Amino acid sequence: MIVSWHIWTYRALYLGLALVIITARLLPLNLGDSGLPAPDVLLALTLAWLLRQPAVVPIGSIVVVFLLADFLFQKPPGLFTCLVLLVTESVKSRRAQMTEVNFLVEWASVAGTVFTLLILERVALWVLFLSQDPLGLTLVHGLLTVAVYPLVVLVSHFLLGMRKLRPMDAEAV
Repeated sequence: MIVSWHIWTYRALYLGLALVIITARLLPLNLGDSGLPAPDVLLALTLAWLLRQPAVVPIGSIVVVFLLADFLFQKPPGLFTCLVLLVTESVKSRRAQMTEVNFLVEWASVAGTVFTLLILERVALWVLFLSQDPLGLTLVHGLLTVAVYPLVVLVSHFLLGMRKLRPMDAEAV
């Protein structure tokens, strides 16, 4: 019973954090307005929690959160959500091996995942003849998302208590 409360608490926390992140991006806070794209903290949070405890980020939550983000950020509805689902399922399938690696290997894997996602999105937008940001901005967006990942992991670990499952715990999940 304790395990289920633990999982449900983190699921609710994930949804709450996702709503806070989406709301913060919608607010007109032109703080300096550097011209750089903001990192995708929502994607970094999803990947970090998925690699730590996949049971707390179910597929339904991912669909709801990213579809809501697609609609609110005026992206093609469902495109980014579908790509995120493909990427997260790929991460889930590799997660058992990721429990035994150090953080730098995990970070490099997340970087590859983020850039794969961005390339797939650009190809899909190109095939659909939809407008897209310049390649440079897309790459900077990916770099900033990868750069914010360690901060998301630190906050998740030390402030929220999101621990990485050990290899023997990962086999039970």
